[in-house]
Amino acid sequence: MQKVKDSDQKAFRELYNILWKPLYVRVFTILRNRQVCEDILQEVWIDLWQRRKDIENENIEAYLFRAVRFKAYNHYRNATTRRTILQNLLATRESIHKNDVEESVNLKETERAVMSLIDTLPPKCKRVFELSRLEGLKNREISQKLNISKSTVENHISNALKVLKAHIASLVLTAGWFLLYL
Repeated sequence: MQKVKDSDQKAFRELYNILWKPLYVRVFTILRNRQVCEDILQEVWIDLWQRRKDIENENIEAYLFRAVRFKAYNHYRNATTRRTILQNLLATRESIHKNDVEESVNLKETERAVMSLIDTLPPKCKRVFELSRLEGLKNREISQKLNISKSTVENHISNALKVLKAHIASLVLTAGWFLLYL
C-alpha cells in the first residue's frame, strides 16, 4: 500500500493484476451482471488511484473488498435501477390489467393503501422518501436539495421503509410485487 501511496504505478498495476479477478467474483456474486460489475470495479480502481494518498487503511485487500461490496449494494439505490424496476412494475401492472380485472383492482387498492401509508410519515421523512423512491434522486442529491446531511437522508429513508414494511404484510399477500419496489 505504501508503494501505491507513493504513486508507484508498477505496484498499482501489480495490485490490480492480483486482485481484479477476486474482486470481480465478489461483486458478481452480488449483482450477477457482467457489465455492471466491470463498471463498479473500474470505479473502485480509479477511486483508489485518485485517493491513494488519503487512504489510511494499510490492509488494501480488505479495503478494496469493502469498497466493491459497498458500491454493489449502492447500485441498487441508483436511480437508473429504480427506474428499470418501476418500468417492469408498470409493465406487470399493464399485463395484470389486461389479463385479470380482479388483480388490477387489487393492485390499485394496494397502491392506494401504500400511498396512504406514505402520507402518514412525518413531513420531512415523507419528502425524503418521495424524492428517493418516487422521483429517483440519489441520497447526495436529496441532501443538497433539502440542505440536510446525507446521513439524515439515509435515516429518513430507513425509517420510512421500517414503517411501510411493518404495515404492508397484508398488502404483500395480495400484491407481492410491492417489496420489489422498496
